[in-house]
Amino acid sequence: MELRIAVCDDESKALDEEMEMIGSLCVEKNIEFLIHKYDSPADLLDRAEQYDLAVLDIEMEEMNGIDLARGIAERNSRCLVIFVTNYPFYLDNAFDVKAIRFLGKPIDRRRLSVGIDRVIEKIESETKRIIVTRLRSKQKVELNISSVIYIANSGRHTHVTSTVYGEFEAEEIFSDVKNMIEKEVNYFCQPHQSYYVNLKYVVKYTKSNVIMSYAGNKYTALMTRRRYKEFDESFFMLANKLG
Repeated sequence: MELRIAVCDDESKALDEEMEMIGSLCVEKNIEFLIHKYDSPADLLDRAEQYDLAVLDIEMEEMNGIDLARGIAERNSRCLVIFVTNYPFYLDNAFDVKAIRFLGKPIDRRRLSVGIDRVIEKIESETKRIIVTRLRSKQKVELNISSVIYIANSGRHTHVTSTVYGEFEAEEIFSDVKNMIEKEVNYFCQPHQSYYVNLKYVVKYTKSNVIMSYAGNKYTALMTRRRYKEFDESFFMLANKLG
C-alpha cells in the first residue's frame, strides 16, 4: 500500500523539518508513501479526499488544527490525524476528533515513529475482509470486518449486523464466522457464548448486556458475568491503543 500524507504548518522551518522526519521514517520502515506539504489549511481542505494521514499543527493563524481536522473528517472520514503543537491545553479537543497521536514541538522522533506504526496498523485492520454466504439467496458477500457491528449465533447459522449490508443470516455456523474474524483482527470480543461484538461500536456495557451504536441505531448483545472482566479489559486496551 502507498501511504498518502499531508503535512500542514504555517511555519516554513517547522514544516520542512516535519516533512524530512516523516519521509525518513517511512523510508526506514519500507513504507511506500506520497507526501505533500501545505502552509495553508484551506488549500489542504480542498484536497482532503486524497490523503490517508494528515499531520497538523494546531496553532495556525488562518485556521487552527482542530477545526481543520473537523473539516477534513467531513470530507474524508478515513483520513487519520496526528497533531503537532506547543500548546497542551488543546489536548482535550484533539481527542474529540480522534487523533492518533498528539506530539509536542520539537517533534520526538520515537513518538512520531510509533504514531506512524499506529496509522499503518489501523489502515490495514480497516481493510481486512471475510467472505460469508447469504442463507436465502446463497450469494457470496465480501464483508469488510470493520463494518461488522456484531454477529450472533442463530442455531445452525449466523446472524450478521453490518453497517453496509444491514442485518442478514449467513449460512455459515457462528464458530466459523467468529474464527474468520479472529484470525484477521483483534478488536472483537465475546461477551456471551452467542455473541461476538466489534468493540469500536460499543457505547455502554454492564454485567448483563452490551450496547452498540451506529448511525443513530442501537443494538444489544448479552453479557455473562464470567466474561465481564475479560470484556472490560479488552475494551480499555483498545481505547488506550487508539488514544
